[in-house]
Amino acid sequence: MIWRWGLLLALGLSGAAQAQGIDHAAIFEREAARVVEAGTEDGAVVETLQMENGIELRRLTAEDGVVTYEGIDRSGLGAVGCLYRIYFELDAAGRFCPWAPPPEAAQTFERRLNRIATFVAENGEPRREPGEAPAMLDAAREAYGREVARLGCPDPGEGMQGFAAALASEAMDPVLDMALSVPRLPVMLPCL
Repeated sequence: MIWRWGLLLALGLSGAAQAQGIDHAAIFEREAARVVEAGTEDGAVVETLQMENGIELRRLTAEDGVVTYEGIDRSGLGAVGCLYRIYFELDAAGRFCPWAPPPEAAQTFERRLNRIATFVAENGEPRREPGEAPAMLDAAREAYGREVARLGCPDPGEGMQGFAAALASEAMDPVLDMALSVPRLPVMLPCL
């Protein structure tokens, strides 16, 4: 079922998200003088921070004190964190689950994922050296493998096959070129 795939994407992302490495709390602390209270949303106090190159960070503090963060890419170039998540999940599912994209698509996913991961390493917070991207990916894959062992593999169905084929197509090359053309935090929103 596709819903199960989506669940695994969300849960399996735990390793990928950790590897993405945006320490929102550290950014808000460092940039405290620039943080603006933007009101409330669903009972949570919303504070915003405008970063360079069209990135907006939001800190939401619920009435019970729970703090969550969002990153929104308003550059028009695309949320690199979203691209990282999608390519990571397709690559990892092909490694750990019986479903796998065709070999040429798997090679495309891995090549594109390595390129995106290098961008994420260089532009995350804290920033990392490009050479750290392979270790970052290995850690995320290990975490994903643990989630698959715990939850099982998704049944992607025909819809996922078509989605994977579209993401492996040459039509995605200019999308990635544009998304990776300007250094900025690799945030998740808006996601595809």
